[in-house]
Amino acid sequence: MTPAAAPPIARCRQAQGVAAISIGVTALIALILVHQRAGVRNPFGVPVFRHLILFQDYYAVLPFIVILLAALAQPVRAFGLQLAGWCGRHPGPVALATIVVLAFGGHAVYHLHPLSMDEYTAVFQSKIFAEGRLTGAWPPALADWLAPSWLQGRFIRMSAASGAAVSSYWPGFALLLAPFTALQVPWLLNPLVGGATVLVMHRLGTALFETEESAGLVVLLTLASPAVTINAISYYSMPAHFLANALFALLLLRPAPVRAAFAGFVGSIALVLHSPAPHLLFALPWFIWLLLRPDRLRVLAWLLAGYLPFALLLGWGWSFFIETAAGRLGPATALTAGNALAILIGKLQGVAGWTSETGHGGQLYGLAKLWLWAVPGLVAVAAMGAWRVRRSGGAWLPLIGSALLTYFAFFLVPFDQGHGWGFRYFHSAWLVLPLLAVAALQRGETGSRLPGYLAGCAALSLAFLTTLFALQVEHFIAKHLSQLPAQTRGSARVIFIDRAVGYYAWDLAQNDPFLRNQVIRLISRGPQLDKEMMARHFPQFSTLDAAPNGTVWGVPAP
Repeated sequence: MTPAAAPPIARCRQAQGVAAISIGVTALIALILVHQRAGVRNPFGVPVFRHLILFQDYYAVLPFIVILLAALAQPVRAFGLQLAGWCGRHPGPVALATIVVLAFGGHAVYHLHPLSMDEYTAVFQSKIFAEGRLTGAWPPALADWLAPSWLQGRFIRMSAASGAAVSSYWPGFALLLAPFTALQVPWLLNPLVGGATVLVMHRLGTALFETEESAGLVVLLTLASPAVTINAISYYSMPAHFLANALFALLLLRPAPVRAAFAGFVGSIALVLHSPAPHLLFALPWFIWLLLRPDRLRVLAWLLAGYLPFALLLGWGWSFFIETAAGRLGPATALTAGNALAILIGKLQGVAGWTSETGHGGQLYGLAKLWLWAVPGLVAVAAMGAWRVRRSGGAWLPLIGSALLTYFAFFLVPFDQGHGWGFRYFHSAWLVLPLLAVAALQRGETGSRLPGYLAGCAALSLAFLTTLFALQVEHFIAKHLSQLPAQTRGSARVIFIDRAVGYYAWDLAQNDPFLRNQVIRLISRGPQLDKEMMARHFPQFSTLDAAPNGTVWGVPAP
């Protein structure tokens, strides 16, 4: 049934209502952040998750509100609709332009540097795979210097006896990264994923709404949200989770055996990218939805068949392999069914028992980050869309379920994301937001100004909000890199980083899995122990420079 046309005042009030609600929520977030900032004496004395929202995201509040107001202007609404229409008619050129801009951002904004340990670990393992091997090889005598005990297990697994080193995460994303690493362009993978995401979101929009204009608005809302574009210039696996789950949903919109098998295959890739949790949370509502269908047995059988090969080989198989490689179980022959069960239980207990440094309010911060890193007004309109389609049947229920389950599963566990842009833990289900927002517009009154208003917000967000966040990210990474102890003479070979000086400076201790890099970066254990270690293992090097943040050792200038 076609909605009845609304009178001009009603058409205008819809956009004004969304603007008013969005401004009110944004102002509330601002008040909370102001209150939280007042209790922090040193911005670099709090965990990074809290630092980023209080001392970077905070400055997006004012431009966020300005965009919500400016998009009420008719020329902005008209331009937004034109831009969305162009995206709908030309998805290929949009995808290509996205790849080019994101690749440039990897250089200019991200400095081609894996900032966090989560990112470095994926690059580390990809270098191992690029050599056709499963584990790296570090000198056993340097094991605790290259990967201190407090770091081992969380990011790097290694054997003190053999020096074998391996990522703690499941290997899917590292495998995708490996060919790019072999070509020395690891920074290119996520921009390509970003370009592919444009095409898949366009296809999802077309399948759900059947018009180019709606598909274009889905694409515009996706690209104009800084959470999507900034993550796509990083080394995180989250853009790949986004793409895989979007393709998974696209294949299951109209379930059939062959499509279900391909969905399972894509889902198995998502399952092993770095952790099974993001895809499991997204996929569970789809499994429940399929169980309620008359053809459930046949479709689910094909879906599970698609999952099995990669899930077994790269999922559980990899987990058991790294336990053996890290020397935790001794010889491979000691790997029994009982051991396997103990490993699984231990992993689950570890996730449930870890308490976030940010505390239980961390997920409320995450909600604020989800709001501020999206197109202004998007989350509000998406909530409206979820309400309007809640009884529509079809794929809308599993889409809504995926978003809610992904958010609340992490909300109930006191576990924050640490580093990351936007609410990284929700990113695997982020694709639901633009789809629900466009659904709200489809089911609104004919002639409403709300589509133009949201499109106008997206156009302004793409131009200004994304630029602001990109500048902030570049500044943060440049400041982080400046913490590396510098040399003023000679040729550096070993750098000791004092983890007590600087902000998350230990993340700079990134080394090649085969120590092929010219300079080795180690975490300092104090001047005396550092000198003793150098005398024992690197007697040919002398101190080149010493500073509060560390020391540089190497070959003096002639």
